[in-house]
Amino acid sequence: MCRVDLCLRPARGPLILVEVLPAGSVLTRLLALGAREVWVAPGPKVARLLAEAFPEEALLLGEVEGFPPEGFHGRLSLLDLEAAEVRGRRAVLSAPTLNASLLPEEEEVYLASLRNAKAVLEAARGLKAPTLRPSGAPEPLLSAVVALGFLKRKLAPEAPPSLPTLLLKAFPDPQEALFQSPEGQALHRQGRTEELAWASLIGVDPVVPKLAEVRFFPKEAHGLSRDRYAQRFVPWKG
Repeated sequence: MCRVDLCLRPARGPLILVEVLPAGSVLTRLLALGAREVWVAPGPKVARLLAEAFPEEALLLGEVEGFPPEGFHGRLSLLDLEAAEVRGRRAVLSAPTLNASLLPEEEEVYLASLRNAKAVLEAARGLKAPTLRPSGAPEPLLSAVVALGFLKRKLAPEAPPSLPTLLLKAFPDPQEALFQSPEGQALHRQGRTEELAWASLIGVDPVVPKLAEVRFFPKEAHGLSRDRYAQRFVPWKG
């Protein structure tokens, strides 16, 4: 049996973190295209610090209002990845929401979206009482909650209704749910509606990202406003 937690508190046992937009689908796609690993940073400064450790292999991705920060290789875009050199590289994402959706003490974490839903469902059936958490908790992203509802319905069809499964009934079309979400509307305003169609595809990426490392960045050592953490994900081997 799985449980849903819309709060940000330490998970008891394995955690499946659900994010479709803005970075979750991109992270999974990077690993599906052959990236060696993907780091999730809380912002551009920590992302640059990570990339400096492997300058020849780094693929630095992020965006501010639809544009990559200075020195970055590109945006958080599924479409753009199809033309990028990804295989064998170490990707670094500036993804504040995804980064803040995990607690430093959480060790067994798997990342889910719609694009890798089939692989996640297969993996989850081998986990003992996993917790499902939407990205952005305790103020979860609408797109993440709907995707979580889809996974929850598949994993525990007989379970009592919850907020995610009730929202799923309101948005039976995943693409419509992404379009109506604030994060989807942000892409729409940038003229990137096709990104929503790509992110709404179900089960096309056969990869489950698993947390492999959490790196601590003390504020005094790096000139940060507060202590920060970055997470490293690799493909789960099962």
